[in-house]
Amino acid sequence: MASIYTTVDIDVDIEIDEFVDSCSNHDMRNLIRYLQESGHLSNINVKDESKMTADEIEYCKMLSALMDKYIQMPVEDLQTIENLYNKYR
Repeated sequence: MASIYTTVDIDVDIEIDEFVDSCSNHDMRNLIRYLQESGHLSNINVKDESKMTADEIEYCKMLSALMDKYIQMPVEDLQTIENLYNKYR
């Protein structure tokens, strides 16, 4: 008897938090890489906080807060940040 193979498309609604919570660490790294490559997420290095010191975590939080305040910063503060960037790159 002959065999017939076919595919069936099924739409499944799943909450984003359920999807993300079900991902392994490897899956999450792949998801982040995909989002960066597709332009949905900036190419900022995403670090695993479990491998960071408390000081590194606090430093990253401070830098993130500065990024959110760009519009509110006076020119002098922006120049200071640019000088630091140029010094350490």
